Amino acid sequence: MTMFIGHKPKKQQLTALSRCRLPENQALLDLFEAKLNEVKDSLLVANDQVTVYRLQGKASVLKEFLEAVKESQEVLGRL
Repeated sequence: MTMFIGHKPKKQQLTALSRCRLPENQALLDLFEAKLNEVKDSLLVANDQVTVYRLQGKASVLKEFLEAVKESQEVLGRL
């Protein structure tokens, strides 16, 4: 499970995550995807460990959020 869904997800939180997939929220998901790509690009040119670790943390959070949005419908259906 991701940090956004966890082991005992609340229905209200899963509903909020699943609403991110609605067409009117597509711009938000596009923004997160774009930021994730920017962070990945920055990782390619990072030259010190502190920057690499910081960027890895950012990428991890963005990726987990996007995965949680995708998985939320399925998990919500199991509740």
